[in-house]
Amino acid sequence: MSDYDADVIVVGSGSLGSMVALELARAGKKVIVLEAGPETTDWKVTDNFRNSARQNNFNALFPDVPYAPNSFSPGYISPHLEGIEVFPGTLRSVGGTSRHWTAATWRLLPEDMTLKSSFGLAVDWPITYAELEPFYCDAEYEIGVNGIADYDESGQGLGYTYPPRSRPFPLPPEAKPYAIQRLQQQIATKGYRIDVAPSSRISKPYDGRPACIGNNMCNWNCPIGAKHSGYHVVEKIRKLGVDLRSNAIVHKIETGADGKVNALHYLTPNRAATRLTAKVYVLAGHGFETPKLMLMNNLGARSGMVGRNLMVHPTIDMTLLSSEPLWAGRGQNIHGAIMQRRNQPDRTRIPSTRYDLLNNPPTVGIAETALSERKIGAALDDEIHDRSARIFTFEALTEDLPDKANGISLNPGFKDSLGLPGLRLDYRISDYTNANLPRLMDDFANFLQATNGTRISAPTKWICQQHIMGTVRMGTQAEDAVVDRDLRCFDHQNLFLVTTGVMPTAGGVNPTLTGMALAIRAGKHIAKEV
Repeated sequence: MSDYDADVIVVGSGSLGSMVALELARAGKKVIVLEAGPETTDWKVTDNFRNSARQNNFNALFPDVPYAPNSFSPGYISPHLEGIEVFPGTLRSVGGTSRHWTAATWRLLPEDMTLKSSFGLAVDWPITYAELEPFYCDAEYEIGVNGIADYDESGQGLGYTYPPRSRPFPLPPEAKPYAIQRLQQQIATKGYRIDVAPSSRISKPYDGRPACIGNNMCNWNCPIGAKHSGYHVVEKIRKLGVDLRSNAIVHKIETGADGKVNALHYLTPNRAATRLTAKVYVLAGHGFETPKLMLMNNLGARSGMVGRNLMVHPTIDMTLLSSEPLWAGRGQNIHGAIMQRRNQPDRTRIPSTRYDLLNNPPTVGIAETALSERKIGAALDDEIHDRSARIFTFEALTEDLPDKANGISLNPGFKDSLGLPGLRLDYRISDYTNANLPRLMDDFANFLQATNGTRISAPTKWICQQHIMGTVRMGTQAEDAVVDRDLRCFDHQNLFLVTTGVMPTAGGVNPTLTGMALAIRAGKHIAKEV
């Protein structure tokens, strides 16, 4: 009889935690997954969306429970921000924060992982793109990513596939919505090109999921399951016998004199306590929650990097009224992007940038604005109809550099219903990010001219994406990193961290696919050890 409750215990049931558990379960390992939040089925999330008065709050579709607060829970995050207005969010629920995401699945470029060597900035990763590439493929085939063959993701017009791929995309690209087709024609007159954004919205039936039909609820919850979500992986690991326990709030982690983790403890909402043991432990929570748990237990303290080096992809939007109908909100949520600023030679002083074309349903915001202007009756109807036809938003997502002063720490001034602390968030926009502003304003002006549009929302302050990187970064030595190239914690031999928080640099694209590739790689490595 085993001396352990499991071979591996994974803390966190999001896309990354579930992906690790999936690799381990397929290898025949006994796995327990612990999730702090409750479980909400997909049909219920969709129903909540239809009835929600707060549709711009993605977390509002999930229970806000006092034992597992999220970023919208009053007081849970204490923000101390300079030069930025919005901070990234976190959801604690079965399936994780990927229950609401756009499903954008760009790969990092090799240069994104060698920022120091290539541009003299930040640090290099301890692994290369070539080492990670097979696991990118594994992730793409696991979740169903669509894309174009012979695609240059750098935006530099190289004329060949870049970054290199050992396997093609598993699915063909989606058809372009009308708004993207028309904008592509217009901005081409200014020298810009709109590329198809690879995504995990499947373009034809795949792995038991139906093809996308353009419901345009991608940010909230796909009502038919065409978009990948962490919940899909949860369903797979359950079928393989993984013991997934929701409402299990890990709060205490025991270590021995040798630094190895001996056990962890979790509480239920009614404070019932459980102690579990395993050969290996994986912390796979959100980029806030993983360092929070480590700080609560003084883990990985040697480097002084736990919770530091936060990167959030600073973003500025520009909304315009086109001179002709575009009817945003039909088709896919985010389909196209302008990538030409992604990897330019002047990246030494101006960050990598991509422009997303937000094909979102705009009617809620339009109605709010019209009502604030006291429009009622026929005037309100006319305003909503006119603006819904012509409104469009361009979003500039920019690279962020690691800075030890940016990060999260414990906020003992907040206590949840179990007496656990909240988070303090410190973040300041860098001079490197601000150096991008003149170029962004020029590009936005060109978009306006190309569309013969009228700007109705001028950029003022930076906001950010729901992307969290750097808070428990990987590296080559314990003096300046928390985990090694295999995501093993330098200070604790049997503790692995699987989170986008391990990313040493951010690049200019969404981190989730990279996180999944790292999770699969870590899962295969751990399976060989236990």
